[in-house]
Amino acid sequence: MMYRLRRYMVYMDENGDAEGNYTLIALDNRPTKGHGLYPIAYFVGKENGTNLPVTHTGEIVGGVAGGFLLIMTAVMLMLYRNWKYEQELDSLLWKVNYKDIQIKEKKDESTGVNEAPTKCNSKTTTQPIVRTSQVSLSSNPDADFRYSMIYTQIGVYKGRVFAVKKVRKKSIEITREMKKELKVMRDLRHDNLNAFIGACTDPPNICIVVEYCARGSLKDILENEDMKLDNMFMASLVGDIIRGMIYLHESVIKYHGSLSTSNCLVDSRWVVKLADFGLHEFKKDAECEPCDVMRKYHGLLYRAPELLRSTKSQEPTVRDYQRGDVYSFAIVLYELQGRHGPFGISELTPSEILKKIIAREPDTEPFRPPLNQLENCLQFVRACLTECWAEDPEIRPDFKIIRNKLRPLRKGMKPNIFDNMMAMMEKYANNLEALVDERTDQLTEEKKKTDALLYEMLPRYVAEQLKRGHKVEAESFDSVTIYFSDIVGFTAMSAESTPLQVVDFLNDLYTCFDSTIENYDVYKVETIGDAYMVVSGLPIRNGIQHAGEIASMSLCLLDAIKQFTIRHRPLDKLQLRIGIHSGKFGGKTNVRFYN
Repeated sequence: MMYRLRRYMVYMDENGDAEGNYTLIALDNRPTKGHGLYPIAYFVGKENGTNLPVTHTGEIVGGVAGGFLLIMTAVMLMLYRNWKYEQELDSLLWKVNYKDIQIKEKKDESTGVNEAPTKCNSKTTTQPIVRTSQVSLSSNPDADFRYSMIYTQIGVYKGRVFAVKKVRKKSIEITREMKKELKVMRDLRHDNLNAFIGACTDPPNICIVVEYCARGSLKDILENEDMKLDNMFMASLVGDIIRGMIYLHESVIKYHGSLSTSNCLVDSRWVVKLADFGLHEFKKDAECEPCDVMRKYHGLLYRAPELLRSTKSQEPTVRDYQRGDVYSFAIVLYELQGRHGPFGISELTPSEILKKIIAREPDTEPFRPPLNQLENCLQFVRACLTECWAEDPEIRPDFKIIRNKLRPLRKGMKPNIFDNMMAMMEKYANNLEALVDERTDQLTEEKKKTDALLYEMLPRYVAEQLKRGHKVEAESFDSVTIYFSDIVGFTAMSAESTPLQVVDFLNDLYTCFDSTIENYDVYKVETIGDAYMVVSGLPIRNGIQHAGEIASMSLCLLDAIKQFTIRHRPLDKLQLRIGIHSGKFGGKTNVRFYN
């Protein structure tokens, strides 16, 4: 059936599809209308047939019903999620029973009395900057606690060691906002954030339980002069802080608010974990002990100038706090580079430094830590510091830009310090075999030198027994031959020569003798001055051959002495006097002289 809709002819088939609704328009000159665009052809599809109009009431109703069902499903899902969220809020999964925590107390070695490490004793009041921990630089710090050195309270909860931080409040009202805050903190998990475990709200034991970092805070490490930090360590620590801050700024927490080296904790794997963020409702109106007041006062040195100047009537926004975190990071980075506190070596007190920071003097540069104290600081690090602590918060870069600016620090490095250490170990292992071979050759060479010296001092047989750890028993030799010789006229020659000439003469002579007696079964006992003593038949018995060995050796030495030349007296002829005795070792010696 053909329908006329406005001025168009439309044909519908049995499926309700339109056919032939096309018009061809061209520029034409009509006698009555003049030049213009006029239709010159039409496509009308099937003009004849049995096409009937088709209604779509069922499809329309089905579509409306489907849309309504989809909306209802979305509403129900939203209501379910809201109900589940309320159930999680009311379940108080973060709640910790204080009785389930086994508190570890440190012992006062002077009195032998256990005391809570969080008390402000005389030691902590004389040094206001309270350290969280100075323990565990060993290979397994988690298993080797030295509680007498720990300043933060530690407790065992569900079989694990956690840090327990007291909140000085007489009572606490658990509001809905506080429940939401505690739930957010419990759900927040990142490798570079100190994990929140739970909280106890029962007076007088109001506290929070967080992950325990065995190596203490970054401040403790920087103040430990025995702890050497190379570029790899520095780059890894800085990278961990940046990753933690990027995640924190993108989370529901939005900002840290009190970033400092004291709040950068280091675990047993040398990974930095940011702490002391969030929980504003929980800590609201909490009292401070004197040591905490001094610690918080010192923490103001890391606070941005605009936040120090803010008042209750001008409450900072989230963006203000985020820009303030960038400033705090710059002070932390400066302290990492210089290792002399947040403002380096200065004669100013913290209060004087804060006054200079807060003061607005238009004609002078803002007061900042001195860059000239950073001797080995790279130029791009200096530039990053200058941008991050700029007086105008809008000029300061965000942490993603900071990460790119400091990327050269980690050039060729792995994501964390442990991976870098493993890479170093693999590289060392590849060269270990060659290194071991080289050291083994050196050891063998030194052993030969040691053995040669030992054989010079003791008979080889005796030396071998001592090297094996055996006891050398005294023996009696019934049949040996002893050789003894000296130089004719040695006393007069020594009187006419310098000490060095005498030493050179004897050294040359005995070198000649030693090379000669190596061909015979004899053992040189000792040399004293010009005396030369040799024996055959001990310590290894050789039957009756000892006399012949000594006699032959003596003749050979007499022949060698004729060829010997004295360096400082080349015209002199050397004469050797030799005595030989055969028989029981220790008996009377028979002496013969040879000219």
